[in-house]
Amino acid sequence: MTVVMLAGLLAGACAAWRYQRGVQPETAHAAPLAMIAATVPPLETSEWLAAHFKHPVAAQGAAPAGSTEIEASLRPEACGACHVQQYTDWKASWHALGMGPGLFGQFPSLSVEDRVRCERCHAPLFEQAGNDELGAEGLTCAGCHVREHVRYGPPKEGSPIAGAPHQGFVAREEFQSAAFCMSCHDFKPTSSPVEGKLIQETTEEWRRTQAAAEGKTCQACHMPGGRHLWKGIHDPEMVKQAFDADARFISDGLRLVGKLVITATGVGHRFPTYVTPEVWLRVDQVDSEGLAIEDTRGEGLVARRVNIAERSELFDTRLLPGESKTLLYDEPLHPEARAVVARVEVWPDAAYERVYEGYLADGWGNASLIAEALANGKAARFVAWEQRVELPE
Repeated sequence: MTVVMLAGLLAGACAAWRYQRGVQPETAHAAPLAMIAATVPPLETSEWLAAHFKHPVAAQGAAPAGSTEIEASLRPEACGACHVQQYTDWKASWHALGMGPGLFGQFPSLSVEDRVRCERCHAPLFEQAGNDELGAEGLTCAGCHVREHVRYGPPKEGSPIAGAPHQGFVAREEFQSAAFCMSCHDFKPTSSPVEGKLIQETTEEWRRTQAAAEGKTCQACHMPGGRHLWKGIHDPEMVKQAFDADARFISDGLRLVGKLVITATGVGHRFPTYVTPEVWLRVDQVDSEGLAIEDTRGEGLVARRVNIAERSELFDTRLLPGESKTLLYDEPLHPEARAVVARVEVWPDAAYERVYEGYLADGWGNASLIAEALANGKAARFVAWEQRVELPE
């Protein structure tokens, strides 16, 4: 027997799926969080934090007497005049892109109530609702830091600076807590769970992890050193740190058999969180030019798909830290195959892509903006891991 092997399969809780053509990609259903022991108590929302993120956010009102034009402004560029690093980080972040073509493309066909529901997190300021330019800037500095023209932020070492712009700031420890992120990244328990799980429950997922037990908050990973980066599923380098992957294959010259395993490791919630991203496990036999050979593909999916209209879950194969997903592969060895390629592909906006395709087919919303959002979603796909194993000729 001729054997080709890539050794070192990873250990961990394993969900296996054998590739079969013509069937639903996955059938497993991850357990509801209520069935999984938490490592930390439920997060408490202080009275200040509840008022800070009360929706809709109240109007800022008139700026204090004597305020300069920059001090009175709610524009991120005004904040960036002094907070250069924070502004630079924010400008390249997904918070700044909170109001993109995907949302604007839907607005012509949305009710006022549904539009407000989107804006409560994507552009929460009262002033953004009546200002297209400010509204288009998404979740701005003021969205988190300014209420009634008072600036708030995390505690800092050292003494307050006398005569600081905008009368300095009020320090609040809540800025360092996972509870600060919960208002937008977790839906409320009353928002119609599907199969016992909310559409968004990232903070509650975090409460079931060792990261939470060790005191590693959202900010520890997504705002390292206080940077306003908020990198996540769209960032290849960050995603590569979220999992380990390995594969092995053997062939007797007639069939190619093997497996691809990924294990969630450097992540503080389910991988991936939400219903939007999908992580594809794929195995292809390739020819001498490196092209995938038709009908040799095996694939599995780490994701959650739901039917919102029917309030049903099609499958949920997402991984909590330490859990693994295995794709088993057993196919005839193609005579033109020269290598086998195993890869992990990430589609950050997969669910949105399907939604946008449906909108375009139905003529719903602004077709030009929806098409732009769909193109952006497809362009965001990337290969997070790949292994090529040569086959003997």
